Amino acid sequence: MRVIYLVSLLLLEEVYMWPDAPCRTPPPAANYTLEQYTGRWFEIGKIQTTGGAFFEKDCVCTHIDVGQSRKDPSETIVSNICNKKTFDGKRIIANGTLTSNRQPSDGRYNETIFPAPLPVAYNIIVLQTNDFSVEYDCVVEFGIANYCVHILSRRPTLNETIVENLLKLAEQYDLNPKKLKFTRTNQTNCTYT
Repeated sequence: MRVIYLVSLLLLEEVYMWPDAPCRTPPPAANYTLEQYTGRWFEIGKIQTTGGAFFEKDCVCTHIDVGQSRKDPSETIVSNICNKKTFDGKRIIANGTLTSNRQPSDGRYNETIFPAPLPVAYNIIVLQTNDFSVEYDCVVEFGIANYCVHILSRRPTLNETIVENLLKLAEQYDLNPKKLKFTRTNQTNCTYT
């Protein structure tokens, strides 16, 4: 029995010493306000680990709607919406709840998406109110970091130079330690309700 206990402790220690880098804490967007972030954002593209893609696997027409909770004004609801595989595929919606220890928030939140067991660090690191934003989220579970960098726009398209500059910023903040590929989101022929 003692051998099983010792092996269990060693395995547990290995999990917590896994070589994954910890989540980053990038600076929040300058002059962030929830009012500026509220509304519809279209995903231009993302850098995303496998675990971070549990909702978005095979999604197109991805967009988010951000608004204040009607039940609790201290919470913000983010509805992640996409279609499975094609523009007319099955609609998938995952609602997340953002909470912040700071009131008003500076763009750093904890996001809870049911049934996920742990809240995810959700950071708005760039916000140009009427044009584009960058959201970085990350969680470490069992020593494995899962993260996403989302480039968002108020329209389904975004100038390529802006996209490249935002990717350089993500690299500067070391938000992609696994050096994953940026994947563009297909927004062709999409309808949004």
